[in-house]
Amino acid sequence: MNSEKPSPDWRSLTAPNILLALAVSAASFFALFGWFPYASGYGAMRVNMFHFMAYVWKTPEWEHCWLVPLAVIGLVIYRRKALAEIPVAGSWPGLVALIGSFFVYWVGYLADNVYLGYAALIGIVGSAVLWMLGWKWLKALSFPIAFLVFMFPLPFMDNFLAFPLRIFMSTVSVGFLNLIGLSCLQSGTAIVSAPDFAAGLAQGQRFAVDVADPCSGIRSLFALMMVSALYGYLVMDRPWKKWVVFLSSIPLAVAGNFARIIMLTLGTITLGPETAIGSLEEPTLFHQASGFLVFAVALGGMLGVGWLLQKSSPEQEPPK
Repeated sequence: MNSEKPSPDWRSLTAPNILLALAVSAASFFALFGWFPYASGYGAMRVNMFHFMAYVWKTPEWEHCWLVPLAVIGLVIYRRKALAEIPVAGSWPGLVALIGSFFVYWVGYLADNVYLGYAALIGIVGSAVLWMLGWKWLKALSFPIAFLVFMFPLPFMDNFLAFPLRIFMSTVSVGFLNLIGLSCLQSGTAIVSAPDFAAGLAQGQRFAVDVADPCSGIRSLFALMMVSALYGYLVMDRPWKKWVVFLSSIPLAVAGNFARIIMLTLGTITLGPETAIGSLEEPTLFHQASGFLVFAVALGGMLGVGWLLQKSSPEQEPPK
């Protein structure tokens, strides 16, 4: 008779502890970021970080941020079978990283700086995964964790990037219009028709289009970067291809907004400014349709880049 006792199933013994740790971590996470008054941001009083983010997400420049949490959940579900095969082997360096992330969170609170809170959020999520689940889990979840960066609105970038982009788009558009025979001049961020003394037309009398903030490209830039990162991760089979697709979103966003400005300029010439543009407060249907052209050009270009990359080396490897 065999008197040896059956070996215990360690997975069944540790599962309740893991679930308890996850529950405590989730509760602590939402207490830190969804309840605790962390920073005032651009307001007069401190609010929790989720409240601040949701407030900025209402603006057109950052409304794409709403999709990020859903995308992260979808990515985890998408890889659920592969994740289920990874053994749980918590690592103590994760605890050290977690303490460091809490320190960044505390410094951000003292400095009333929500952006340090953003960094702490990413650090807390990543280090908690490493501490409780291990290095293999952290590697498998590295992209969904990094993708959370697109959840954070950066309103200061509007002033930092918007005006230089407006100047750049005006310069490029003026060069192109002159190249195709539409004589025009650049006046700051505005594109105005050149004077035609023979026809008795003064400067700007034929058409005048101002490249305002919505046409600068910043509104579409971050959204396209987010989409290209997701597309590269799901479709491309090699890391360098993922990076090429991601980085191509920057020139593609510029190309999309260039097409929009040309469309508005030609529309102003043929239809008149009242029909083609309207105003910033009440844009015309033609003006709104030009916004869709931005994403049509940029997304079409992204798919084209992806097709060329796959065609150049057709062998497939599992997504990293």
